[in-house]
Amino acid sequence: METADEEIARLETERHRYSETFANTSEADTVTRTQLQEEMSRRTARIRELQEQRPLGFLARWGMRAAAAGTAWAAIQVGPWWAKTLLGATAVSLVFLSLG
Repeated sequence: METADEEIARLETERHRYSETFANTSEADTVTRTQLQEEMSRRTARIRELQEQRPLGFLARWGMRAAAAGTAWAAIQVGPWWAKTLLGATAVSLVFLSLG
């Protein structure tokens, strides 16, 4: 079973091959060009799907955790209860997102 990075690399290679074939196909051959374009589009969509599923990087996760800590500190420092609630919810959301 291949990893997401390996699958992305494979799909990019295939997409590049289809792109080269598309460039070398006669403009009069619309059926083949349409099929090649569909194959390239399918691979592009799959690459985007895999990239969206990638976990956050190390610095992004710790950056979100630092932002959560700052937001929690701000929640303690502000006066109105609604601001404390909003900032607290934001801090919890950031912590939850940083796990993933």
